[in-house]
Amino acid sequence: MVAGSLLVGFWTLVYVLGRRTGRAQTRREYEALARTDWQAFRRHYNERVQTVEEEFQAWGPFHQHRHEMRYDLVADAVRRVLPPGGSVLDVGCGAALVGERLADLQATYVGVEFGGPNLAYGVKKLADAPGALKSAFAQADAEALPFRGAAFDVVVMSEVIEHLLRPERAVWEVARVLRPGGVLIMTTNNASEAPCRSPLSHLFQWVEKAAGATHPGLISLRPWVWPDPVDRDLLPPGSRDVYVPHTHHIYAETRKLFSAAGLDTFHWSTFEFPPPQSATDRWLERRGPVGRRAVDVIEASARRIPFVRRMGCHLFMQARKAGTPRSESPSAGLWPGPFSGEEAVA
Repeated sequence: MVAGSLLVGFWTLVYVLGRRTGRAQTRREYEALARTDWQAFRRHYNERVQTVEEEFQAWGPFHQHRHEMRYDLVADAVRRVLPPGGSVLDVGCGAALVGERLADLQATYVGVEFGGPNLAYGVKKLADAPGALKSAFAQADAEALPFRGAAFDVVVMSEVIEHLLRPERAVWEVARVLRPGGVLIMTTNNASEAPCRSPLSHLFQWVEKAAGATHPGLISLRPWVWPDPVDRDLLPPGSRDVYVPHTHHIYAETRKLFSAAGLDTFHWSTFEFPPPQSATDRWLERRGPVGRRAVDVIEASARRIPFVRRMGCHLFMQARKAGTPRSESPSAGLWPGPFSGEEAVA
């Protein structure tokens, strides 16, 4: 009895201190995001962001193995919902890693990318790829897609929405270009990702993360920006640091956003266990091929454990266009970001 009380007291103290620290960090990141400079944002994504393949070379085989899993998941989901001869829009297509996995389909693939270098790489990749897939590309902003309404059967946004200043506007655009009954397939950062500390010492933090997926107010630590500021040479002399978005999404909050745009979420899950910043992940990486096989076993197991399966590093959501948006454009406050309701960023 005494030992149990002491343990609960210890968990409570650790949780209270951790929650205070998490909320303070969340506040700092939100304030940093509010100071984002639009010109620096544009230059960063056009002049500094590497292609995924270039990042693979830097990361090594373990993290390439982990990273490619998401594109396999997305491509498999596209195959399940795409009608014969259908059309796919890949918003933020990057190096067309989803497109190349669909190359054998009798379908049309359209890739959109904000940054020019990534777009050029994706164009070349699919031009050189054998297969039946018809492809086209455009450089555009996800918040203002250059397509007519109801043009696509499937829209993909994989690891894109977290980088947007006004993600609610991109969701409205996705709803606009989807045909009735069409499907949005999205992956993004998960604010409910598992803590890096053991549940034996930080049990209540684990409970917060698991429950927070459906109760957003519980989440204390929610990253909003990329950890490093943009390169100084992209800024005017004497400028303060500028950060670009890297928002971690909360399932219930994002589902509410989808619903307001007329999109009905019919599937959600999470993936990537353990967190890439954890000691376990680093230990597995050092094991080489054995570590890659082991992490696949951990991945498959974690997705089957109640509550734990909510706590992968990435959200995987699928939503069907079931109606029309509640308003012509997203209302202020629908999304909690600092630019909610703004038409332009200064």
